[in-house]
Amino acid sequence: MYVPKSNRLEETAEILAFIDRFSFGILISRDSSRIIGTHIPILSNNDPDQLKLHTHIAIANSQWKEIEGQEVLVIFTEPHAYISTVNYLKEETVPTWNYVAVHIYGNVSILHDANQISEVMNRTMIKYEREYYEKWLKLSDDFKSKMLNGIVTFEIDVTDIQGKAKLSQNKTQEEIDTIIGSLKESQVPGDSLLAEYMSRYSKK
Repeated sequence: MYVPKSNRLEETAEILAFIDRFSFGILISRDSSRIIGTHIPILSNNDPDQLKLHTHIAIANSQWKEIEGQEVLVIFTEPHAYISTVNYLKEETVPTWNYVAVHIYGNVSILHDANQISEVMNRTMIKYEREYYEKWLKLSDDFKSKMLNGIVTFEIDVTDIQGKAKLSQNKTQEEIDTIIGSLKESQVPGDSLLAEYMSRYSKK
C-alpha cells in the first residue's frame, strides 16, 4: 500500500486497536489461476512482539485448498468518506476520499489440532456474542463437531504491517475543521465515525 509519511500510522497499539474495532477484513491469497479473497471476521492475539491473526472460512470455500504456507494479505478498511471541495478555501481544488486502512502481510498455516480450532472459535464467539458462546457450551457434542468440521481455521504469522490514515493532513486547520463539521452533520452512515478519526489524527 502506498503510504506517504504524513499518513502513516506508526504506533502498533493504535493499529491493533483499529483492527480489533474493525475486525471484518478481507483475506487475499492466490490459487493456481488467480488472486482470490474472502470477507471474514479476523482476530488478533494483540501481541505486538509476535503478532498472529486467526480466522476461519467455510470448507465449501475453495480458497483454503492452496493457501497453506502462502504469504497472504489481510485488509482492514473502515471508516471512509468522500470529501467535497466545498470544504476548501481555494477555488482550484479537487475532491478526494479520506479513509483509514491497515494492510497486514503474513504467512498462513491451516490449524488441524482440535483444541486450537476450538480456541479460535471460542474467542470469535466471545468477541461478537458472548451470550451465544454460553449457549454453545450447552449444545450437543455431535452438533458442535458437525459445525467445526464444516470450517477451515487459519493462523497467520504477521511479517509486515502497513497502517494509513489519509485524513486531509495536507489541508489548513480551518479546512480540516470544516471537513470534520460536515462529516458530523452528514446523514451518510460512517461519516461521523470518520470525523472521530480526523479529530484524533488531523489536528495540526
